[in-house]
Formats: sequence, C-alpha cells, structure tokens
Amino acid sequence: MPRTFWLAAVIAIAAAVPCRTARAQADPTMPADTAAIFVDIDDLDKLRLLNPLELKAQQLEKIIPFIKTRQKAYNQRITDLAVTPLKAVAVEIAETREKLLAGGAIPQTLDDRIKRLQKEFADQRKIEQDKNLKLVADGIRSVLTDKQHKDIVAMARRDFRSADGTDQQFYNLWIRETVIAYDRIVPLLEDMLKARGKPGAPGA
Repeated sequence: MPRTFWLAAVIAIAAAVPCRTARAQADPTMPADTAAIFVDIDDLDKLRLLNPLELKAQQLEKIIPFIKTRQKAYNQRITDLAVTPLKAVAVEIAETREKLLAGGAIPQTLDDRIKRLQKEFADQRKIEQDKNLKLVADGIRSVLTDKQHKDIVAMARRDFRSADGTDQQFYNLWIRETVIAYDRIVPLLEDMLKARGKPGAPGA
C-alpha cells in the first residue's frame, strides 16, 4: 500500500475497532466498579492527548454543544441508511427465518439481496463517515488557536511516525482517533469544563 494512502486506511480501520470503554460497558458480567476503572483508564488515555492543548473553558463551551449536534445528526443519518432499505425486505426476512427454524437453507435470491444491501450500506456509511470527519474537524478547528492546531498535528506525527501525509491529514487523524472514535468524549469534555471553569483553575 503506498504510504501516501496510509493515513486514510488508518482512519477507515479505526472506525471498526470498539474502544475498551464500550467493550466494558457492553459486558453484563463485569462488575460496575471494574467497568468504572476501565472508563477512567480510557479517559486518562484521552487526557494525555487533550491536556497538552490547554483548552480554555470558553473553548470547551463551544466545542461540547457542537460535538453533540454532530453526533445526533450523524447517528440519525446512519440509522436512516440502515433501516430504510431493510424495511422493504423485513417481512420476507421474518418469514424465511420462521421457515428455517425447522430446517433448510436461505433462498439464494434473498441471500444475494441481503448481501447487496449490506454492501450498499457499508459504502454509504463510509461516505457519511468522511463527511462527518470533515465537518467535525472544521468545526473544532474554528475554535482552536493556531498553536493548538500545530500541537495537534505534531502529536499525530509523533504517534504515527511511520506514516506520511499532509498536516491536514494528520490533523484529521487526530480528530478521528481522539474525538469521533471515543464514545465518552462528551462526558469527558464536560468534566474538563467543570474543572476548568472553577476560579483559579489553569484553564479558566
């Protein structure tokens, strides 16, 4: 794979890898106090990347509602893409399942149709992921100082030393990994805002 395309591949692959927090929260057998430890560890991993930026409370007050809006819009779009095509075959899928409980094989025509819908959804989801990444990256960039933006690029280049790409690609990668891919980014930023909004706090 040419190195010039490496960053794009990393961003695409990262979307399919669930974070430790999501896995812990999805495991019903894990004690709550243990799951909480995993949450704190994941937060520490993100704070390692966020704290060097020295985000001010005023910046967080803009970034948090922006991310919430983007998350809601993106999730709704992905839901629409997944649900709408399936509605057309929902009855056939349910009837086929009922028949197959007693034995038999999935009809080839239905199997092919489902696979086609899955591929179409995957292709459309990739398009929406790319759109969302640009919107989130641009929105957060508008709140950052030039120094903070340069610091993000420097961190991304440091953490992905074998990669090659433009400053914009590295910035997008950092946004993808640190912000978009982390399911707890909003609660974490809200906790940061609470701490930095206190009188005398470094980020106040």
